[in-house]
Amino acid sequence: MRLPGEQEEKGISRSVIYSIVAFSLLILIILACVLVSNSKKKPVNSFERPENAFATAKPEEDAYQVVEEFDDTERPTDIETLYENGMLRAEDLDFWDMYDDNEPIETPAPTKAPTPEPSREPTDEEKAADGKHVQVAFKDGTKEWILIDPDLPAKKYDFTKMNAVNGKMVYYDGNQKLSRLGVMLSEENTEVDFEAVKEDGIDFVILKVGGRGYETGVISIDTAFPDYAEKAKEAGLKVGAYFSSQAVTVEEAKEEALFVDGILDGYEISYPVVFRMDSFTYDSARTDILDVDAKTEIIQTFLDTIEEEGYHGVLYGSKDFILTEVLYEKLLPDTEIWLTEDKPVPDYPYHFQMWEYAQAEKVKGVSGSIGLTISFVDYAQR
Repeated sequence: MRLPGEQEEKGISRSVIYSIVAFSLLILIILACVLVSNSKKKPVNSFERPENAFATAKPEEDAYQVVEEFDDTERPTDIETLYENGMLRAEDLDFWDMYDDNEPIETPAPTKAPTPEPSREPTDEEKAADGKHVQVAFKDGTKEWILIDPDLPAKKYDFTKMNAVNGKMVYYDGNQKLSRLGVMLSEENTEVDFEAVKEDGIDFVILKVGGRGYETGVISIDTAFPDYAEKAKEAGLKVGAYFSSQAVTVEEAKEEALFVDGILDGYEISYPVVFRMDSFTYDSARTDILDVDAKTEIIQTFLDTIEEEGYHGVLYGSKDFILTEVLYEKLLPDTEIWLTEDKPVPDYPYHFQMWEYAQAEKVKGVSGSIGLTISFVDYAQR
């Protein structure tokens, strides 16, 4: 048994259901049509070239930009341009294709360091002031600045301590006198009053023993030596000796040293035995044939031999002789020097023990001019 109005409500429900179903089918049909339509259009791949790369988009066409077709030979190669025009492809991003596998990649050559400019040669004025050079004169008259060897013993004296006393130089340290004054004498000085020499402030004499002839090569004794040696001792003067060598071989040098030893036997010699090799400006000498090596060997032989006999061997010479005519680098470390350099302050750079600072002075008891020598060593106390 139905209640009143039940049939009417059932009819209404069915009509609503039919309406919903019909509406849903319509929606599905519309969606299907849209999907079919879209599937027929090829989407633009961001990595592929559009068919018309430079065509101007028309309002009635789809939303995709169409560009005009072109030949690959006209295709831009710039990455940024390709990207802006939607023309970028995968192969455009493959940078390794830029190189030919068959050609080696050139490595840039290393940059060379700039070649330093050669150092400038100091001027003569700069060399004279730098304390590293000394000027020497060769026998032919040419002059040259040479480097001072820092490995050789340098001169040690403070020449501000030199004072003139009665016209003669004295080296003081405070109130203490450190120097001794001497002269060189030979038969050429003829008569000598040794008492007067002593009173004039002279402490020692270096007497010529003999020499070898610069032409004949014959050794001879200085005829004044025996008399001078006796009178110098009587006057209270210290005595040394020198020999004028013209040896051209080491055998001759040894012969000269033994000759000196034979002459000095019996005399009291407290100052050095000096080797002197003279040259002559206006005449030739036997030693002119010698080179620096030979002269060095001869000097060394004489000094070694004389020291073996118990004397102090000393080399006499000028700055130019020592620095240009012998191998001073070989001699100086062990050889004592009697430097002859007539200057207020010697510019000889190396150490020396005696210095003939003047060559034309007056001394009482000696006729004519004579050289004056300071000895910084009191050899009589050795």
